[in-house]
This record gives sequence, structure tokens and C-alpha cells, in this order.
Amino acid sequence: MIDHIDKKKHTTIDYEGIMKLLSLQSESSLHSFGIDAESSLIPTILDRSVLISDAVTLWLCRSGSLVVSIEGTSHTLSAGQLLIIFAGTHFRLTLLSADYTASVTVARISHSAQVDSIVTTFPRVRQMPIVQLFEQEDKSLTALMNYISISSQNYRNPSRAEIDNNILAILRGELIDIFLRRNLAVREATPDEQLVKRFNMMLAVSCFEHRDVEYYAESFGLTPKRFAAKVKRITGTTPSDLIASAVIKNAKRLLVSTPLSSAEIAEKLNFSTPSFFCRYFRRYTNETPQGWRNKNTNF
Repeated sequence: MIDHIDKKKHTTIDYEGIMKLLSLQSESSLHSFGIDAESSLIPTILDRSVLISDAVTLWLCRSGSLVVSIEGTSHTLSAGQLLIIFAGTHFRLTLLSADYTASVTVARISHSAQVDSIVTTFPRVRQMPIVQLFEQEDKSLTALMNYISISSQNYRNPSRAEIDNNILAILRGELIDIFLRRNLAVREATPDEQLVKRFNMMLAVSCFEHRDVEYYAESFGLTPKRFAAKVKRITGTTPSDLIASAVIKNAKRLLVSTPLSSAEIAEKLNFSTPSFFCRYFRRYTNETPQGWRNKNTNF
């Protein structure tokens, strides 16, 4: 929905409205895209009091500058700086340089507790919404935004919600690191939140060899039941589902980017037999590996 009240120069816009303006698919609950002074979104929000009702937005300035008033306080966003605007926050763009460019990520807050937790963990960011990024922070966020932009294009993926949730967990971890360095968080990440972050990092390198919850639980000195409870409380899903998501993500990457056969991919992903890999893949996607490949590639 986009609700214009021209007389008062006020605009209320929701996630669906932003997607419609940018011709993006709203099936994915987060998107990243480039924006500049000529973007179709700018005329809708420039020099208006804007409220985005159901989404958190991250603005990573690449060049130029942007003057924005948030809840009545003016801020200038310049190259290398990150701006975060929470849902339900009134803001006004008052000045945009001609050379302004930025990467913007929009996350629907109704999608995941991960986004809600950003709001509760960083309340001081409402008063200090702009952060000058260090070089490595800029690179990490840029890489993540680029991945979100590519991943969200596959909006018909039946695992879309699960993928979005995992991406949001990583994004939240990056923001925790950034804001904790500047003492902007109301509290440090809890031990359970740190555990989940380390678990996600382990999955990136270990999901090929280990698909059993017991292995990861033992790595943290926990019983599988206790480990699962901690992960579920923080992420809203089970370790088994997060492991499966990582495995399927890598399987899809190989299916879409290489001509390897299903049997070769099964071996690469450490499945005992091609038929086991096929059953595993079908369990989480409702398709065979070859059937999924036929729909998504030219191999």
C-alpha cells in the first residue's frame, strides 16, 4: 500500500508498495537494490514525511550525500556510511546530491523474529542512526547485500522463507558486530546468540561432512536436546532444518553453476549414494535434483 496525502506532504508506504515501485517480487521478504538520484523510489519519498509501516531499511551510501531528518533530527549520510531506519519511524529526505548512489536492503518485519530482535537489541540506533563503516565492515555488508539481491530473484524457491530467515540471521550478526564496536547496543549478544552465530559459521564449512545435530551439539559441549532448544529459541527453527538448508543451498549452487551429474554432486556433498542424495534433496524441495536443475538451468 502507498498512501499519499499531498496536502500535508506525507507518505505512508509498506513493503508491498516499495516492491511495486521498484518492480520487485514481494514473495521474498527481503531485497537489496541499488538506488540513485534518478531512482523511481525517490519522487515518492523526497521532501515528504515518510513512514514505512512494516519494514526495516538499511542504506549504505556509495557516493555523494543525502540529508535525512529522522523523528525531527537532521543527519547527513555520506559515502561509506550506513543508515538504519526502523519500521514505524518518520523520516524525511530533504537534500540529495546529483551523484548520490547507495545500496539499500529492505526487510519485512513480519517475516522473522530476526528483524524484530534488531529493533530490541539496538534501540540507541534510533538516536544515532548513521554509522561510519570500517573498510572490512563495508566489504562484508556489500557482499551480503549483493547476495541478497541475487538470491531474492529466485522468489519461486519453495524454501524462500527459510532462506530469508537464514540470511537475516547472518545480517543481524553483522549488525551486532558493527554496533557493539560503537557501544550502540543496549546489551552484548547473549551466549546463546553467540552460539548460533558460531553454529552458522560452522555450517558454512562443515555441512558437507556433518549433517547430524549430534556433531554440532558436541562441538559446543551440549546434549542434542539442549543445543536444539537454544538454536530454536534464537532462530525460530531447528538445527536440523538449518543444516538441511545449508546442504540444499550448496546442492542448488552446484546444480545451477556446474554441469556435474547428480551422482558427482552427491559424492562432492559426501552422500553415501546418489539415491540417498536424491531422496534428501526431494524431501526438502519436493523435486529431484535433475528436475530442479531442468527448471533453473540450461545444463
